[in-house]
Amino acid sequence: MLTKPISVTLIILLLAGCTALKKSPQPDYSQFIYENGPDVAIINDSTKTPDQMVVKVTGSAPDKAVSSQEELRLKNKYSGYLKTKPEKITDVKLYAFIDDWLHTPYLWAGTTKNGIDCSAFIQRLFSDVYKIRIPRTSVQQFFTQNVERFTVRPELAKGDLVFFRTLPGTYVSHVGMYLDNNMFVNSSSSKGVSIASLNDPYWSAKYVGAGRLIVNKSVRVE
Repeated sequence: MLTKPISVTLIILLLAGCTALKKSPQPDYSQFIYENGPDVAIINDSTKTPDQMVVKVTGSAPDKAVSSQEELRLKNKYSGYLKTKPEKITDVKLYAFIDDWLHTPYLWAGTTKNGIDCSAFIQRLFSDVYKIRIPRTSVQQFFTQNVERFTVRPELAKGDLVFFRTLPGTYVSHVGMYLDNNMFVNSSSSKGVSIASLNDPYWSAKYVGAGRLIVNKSVRVE
């Protein structure tokens, strides 16, 4: 686990999403993480201040209930992806979210079903499924003080962030979320939103480490 403090200057220099730095540096929100209630809206705009990025709204739609038939379909489908037994698929809300976004194309800086990049997808996943706010870019997600970093793969558990160096000259340039059985979900430039294996030679060679969110250390709770 990394323990030395990371300077703001270093974070700004590294600030990027899933590809190389293409824009001028944006304000650094890497120290901010939010646990959101049901009436909190997320603003994915890194030009805004942290206070402006989370706003109260009313009349939020409740989470959609998953029917028993749909739950069975999801368990059968994703147990196949994860090469495990259907009864091991217990977080139905997570897999309903993944199913809704599966095969969405990759788009650098994208945040919608028309195209989404890796860090925006992971940010949206934690917001929609777990009501947890995490920073916008993969670099910010790696360096935030609310993530405990580690490198030993046997310690991985569902919900851990997995980080990769996919571009030369960067420390972290890609992020996904670990599921089970060495499989993770991500939005890759080649396949969009998809499930991949850490044992794949490409991902294995690019793997940097993992991080576990510490929600009870959140800077701000709405």
